[in-house]
Amino acid sequence: MIKNIVFDVDGTLLDSKRDIAGAQLWVLQQLGVENYTEEDLYPHIGKTLQETFTLLLPDRLHQKIPEAAVMYRDYYRPRALETTTLFSGVKETIEILHIKKINLATATIKSTETTKRILEYFGIAEYFEQLQGTDGMPHKPHPHILNKVVKDQNWAKEETLMVGDTDRDILMGKNAGVLTCGVTYGAFSREQMHALHPHWTIDSFPQLLTVL
Repeated sequence: MIKNIVFDVDGTLLDSKRDIAGAQLWVLQQLGVENYTEEDLYPHIGKTLQETFTLLLPDRLHQKIPEAAVMYRDYYRPRALETTTLFSGVKETIEILHIKKINLATATIKSTETTKRILEYFGIAEYFEQLQGTDGMPHKPHPHILNKVVKDQNWAKEETLMVGDTDRDILMGKNAGVLTCGVTYGAFSREQMHALHPHWTIDSFPQLLTVL
């Protein structure tokens, strides 16, 4: 029986791709890189800033990757909610899970501070037992952040479900030894998600209720 659910945030709870990609595109343009569109950057959402700018910046600018990461954070934080929305059915489903006494948490590449601010803005932070960001810890698919949540909350792994939209979320869940559920409305298509063999795959957030 599933008693606890841990969510990725971007691409799972939040449709935030335009704000994230827009900030990345701004950084690239400031560094003189003009050969990308916003849509080109969508597949990189969910990667660390180090990985993203390593892939996007030409070799001659790799020494500027730390600077690019700082520029991104400074630009993104005050603009994080310009176009970001909850995916359809997220708030209503979270409220139902709360009523059913399912324990909820996050495990996201965002900082804990940013996660808290954004979920408070959308009126769902109060339903979560733990809003956990990466905060300098090892990144997905390393299980550290998920293991931290499970340990902090004293949850049984066999009763815990990790829900996310990328390979990193599903692999983190498997590495941590919890159940996994992939969503197909974020970064990965149904075919890409099926190839990862999560325990469940859903096409809309409310379908999570059928998993329970």
